Amino acid sequence: MNHRGMAVNQKDTLPKLLKGHYEIWGERRVALRDKKSGIWQEYSWKDYYENVKRFALGLKSLGFQPGEKICIIGDNEPEWYCGELACQSVRGVAVGIFADCSPEEIKYIVEHSEAVFILARDQEQTDKILQIRKELRRVRKTIYWAPAGMWSYDDPFIMSFEQVQKLGEEYEKKNPMFFEEEVERGKEEDLATLSYTAGATGPPKGCMVTHKNLIFPVREWLKINRWNESDNYFSYFSSAWILEQFFGLTAGLVSGAAVNFPEGPETGQSDIREIGPSVVLYNFRLWESLCFTIQNKIEGGSPIKRALFKTCLSQGYQLVDEMQKGKSPSVIQRFFCWLANYLVFRPLKDKIGLLFIRHPYSGGASLSPSAFRFLQAVGIPLKQIYASSEAGLFCGHPAAKNLECNSLGFPLSGVEIKISEEGEMLCKGSGIFRGYYKDPEKTVRVFIDGWYHSGDAARIDEEGQIIYLDRMADMMELDGKEKYPAQTVESTLRFSPYIKEVMALAGGRPPWVAALVQIDFNSVGKWAESQRIAYTTFADLSQKPQVYDLVEKEIKTLNLRLPEAARVKKFVCLSKELDPDDGELTRDRKLRKNFLRHRYHELLEAVFEGKETFPIRSASKPSDEGMREASNLVIIRTLA
Repeated sequence: MNHRGMAVNQKDTLPKLLKGHYEIWGERRVALRDKKSGIWQEYSWKDYYENVKRFALGLKSLGFQPGEKICIIGDNEPEWYCGELACQSVRGVAVGIFADCSPEEIKYIVEHSEAVFILARDQEQTDKILQIRKELRRVRKTIYWAPAGMWSYDDPFIMSFEQVQKLGEEYEKKNPMFFEEEVERGKEEDLATLSYTAGATGPPKGCMVTHKNLIFPVREWLKINRWNESDNYFSYFSSAWILEQFFGLTAGLVSGAAVNFPEGPETGQSDIREIGPSVVLYNFRLWESLCFTIQNKIEGGSPIKRALFKTCLSQGYQLVDEMQKGKSPSVIQRFFCWLANYLVFRPLKDKIGLLFIRHPYSGGASLSPSAFRFLQAVGIPLKQIYASSEAGLFCGHPAAKNLECNSLGFPLSGVEIKISEEGEMLCKGSGIFRGYYKDPEKTVRVFIDGWYHSGDAARIDEEGQIIYLDRMADMMELDGKEKYPAQTVESTLRFSPYIKEVMALAGGRPPWVAALVQIDFNSVGKWAESQRIAYTTFADLSQKPQVYDLVEKEIKTLNLRLPEAARVKKFVCLSKELDPDDGELTRDRKLRKNFLRHRYHELLEAVFEGKETFPIRSASKPSDEGMREASNLVIIRTLA
């Protein structure tokens, strides 16, 4: 990085970082790429800056004031970034909402945050807002950025992104230099975003996150995971996810890397191959899905290809194991690994768009140890990332160090971490959020003696690495009062291509482990067809004796990777898929365990009481219908 880039790096708000890169690069470098109608559209730093400027001045002409909020809902696209930075440029606060949120969920966040504008992607999101319009007391306008289907809407409550930008152009004529002066007035302690928690343990909480909370930890983190303006970041997940705020938006602005947006989730795999990014952030489910895809394609290949892949994979595993032990591979090992990469892994990484990857990250929850090891073996140097809306990004992996699966790395500079007597991770540092919006009581409860209490169980190893275990509330007490993380059991079982979701629980006297399993409908369905097993619905397929035999076989195999006391003794295949719309998953697809324990408490009692079947009623709430109930007799299987 040259001296001008270093000067930009010292800016203390996100809009100042944008302005700094614009002044250095102008039209000479690409800041954003977005695929529309099959064609990649490129935006220079000048385009990026001017789009933000026009939209910010348009908001100002509509009466937007410092400290006011704007909610943004939709997929990751340049307009989200521009809308958020525009809001922050005039010292407002951005509030992200996941695109698949229901109208009721949107209403809660909009009302709780006291937002005065909503920036929505398209007709689908606008229609959700119109359903609850009368209940949104403060919202003045809804602004959409994707015009498809919006031509027939004639309502002063609705405006297009371009209309707001035109208002901004007129505002600038009367108020030259207003935007630049507003950007310079911004301070690092200003709120940048209200980041709403996933709501895994109750209603979502609005975390007050400042510019300093975002920029300071990212700046420290990039010192050990170096990006630069030549890097390409592939932005796959919504910026409503705090990790995407840190990586796509903030790290992109701090480093100057280009951010690339796929046309949509369904085209992500082909789009990433066209870009060939050097940096990606996937959640743990996407990495596990990628493992299954690779394994399924290999199994569907010729016997020669399968044998070659397995031979090369064994070489990859040997290299990973040697590096985990801190040993240097021999010359012969290096040669065989080079050969394996040339013959198999390099073409494989090219097909999945990761040929040029330098920094692949996994976040959201712990990845299956087997999936982590598999990806390392095929040459994807994956690192686990931990961040939360409250604690921020406070630890990281040195780029050259190969770390174990559950390692979160080392504390960043300026961060203090300790483990309480109960095993809870406590944090201090500049990345810690300001508190919960409109909830000082909860804020006080998580800050004790100046330490943020994360609610996460962890340990610090002899090298100083932070090893994540699980949520404190989800640690299972096993035989001998040993505490064991439920998510280790869950992530281990998810390595099976036939198991999509797992919730592990301990009960009985002495305690032992049972699992609620959601089968993967696609993979189990294909298996059933290959076995000529007829089925109709998910509920029908899930309760087939042959499917239980299949799942039991998978669990028995994967149990061997767990300590004896943590192995699953009984399991139930759920008769419905877990769904965020039913309150069973968060919007970022994590289990809402408290809710599930309550919903299935009678079933769980039956499991631990030794029953063999149980009539279960599952209530679901489809987005376009009322509540409906289905009653199914589910099997409780004891492993032989």
